Amino acid sequence: MSRSSKERFEIELISRGYLQSKRIVKEHQSNIKRVNTEKYNLCRTIVEHVENVAYSLDETERFIIEKEVIEGRRGKWYMGYLTRPSYYRYRKEAYKDFLNCL
Repeated sequence: MSRSSKERFEIELISRGYLQSKRIVKEHQSNIKRVNTEKYNLCRTIVEHVENVAYSLDETERFIIEKEVIEGRRGKWYMGYLTRPSYYRYRKEAYKDFLNCL
């Protein structure tokens, strides 16, 4: 597995975990589905940490991480925002910086 494939895989796993944790926190806070305090606190910590790291990145990197991790977008979502070469160039740096900060 190449480095870029490994980073994409890690980003996808982080996104899934983040989105699942965010759903659990929201459901717990809205009294839709209660979870034990330990699970709630763990999920809240995951959500806060991922968001804090994402928001610490520079503007373009943050934009990519927000779309791919926080919003869970896949495919060619970047069209209309960035050219394909720019997207791949910025994505490489965004993934590297985001993963290093985590």
